[in-house]
Amino acid sequence: MSGRFSLIAGFALATCLAIPSARADDTIAKRLWLASGTGKTVTVDSFREMREDCSLAPAPEVTVTQQPAFGKMTVSKTKAPGKTDPNGPYAACNGKPFNWTVVKIPSPSKAEGTDGAVVRAQESTGEVTTYEIEIVYAKKLPAGKSSGLLEDR
Repeated sequence: MSGRFSLIAGFALATCLAIPSARADDTIAKRLWLASGTGKTVTVDSFREMREDCSLAPAPEVTVTQQPAFGKMTVSKTKAPGKTDPNGPYAACNGKPFNWTVVKIPSPSKAEGTDGAVVRAQESTGEVTTYEIEIVYAKKLPAGKSSGLLEDR
């Protein structure tokens, strides 16, 4: 596996979820919980590319191919340390700097109900993963849900 890259998606609460190496055009369904009326911007997801030797890889190219009706998702790049699974193949990379691509969305003032967005992430190897995100807006979120929580559908 030397030289292979893995796409890692990090959640807004600094939790990281390792995604196995994506095949071209993989699609993953997600649900984002968003409290309306808070005036806060939340991180939808963060993406980084990892190399087995922990050397710095380029940030994945991420685009929002379908914007939600309420609020506009923005994409930015940053360099920051990352967390890795202490028992996984990238354990030695824990705390090392990574080039990240971050997707954010502002909390809408009055939205309630559901909406959708599509985010496309491409690694330097050309592998593409598409995230179909259902966004659930509510003034009061259900118990156990927090604004910015991104989960599998």
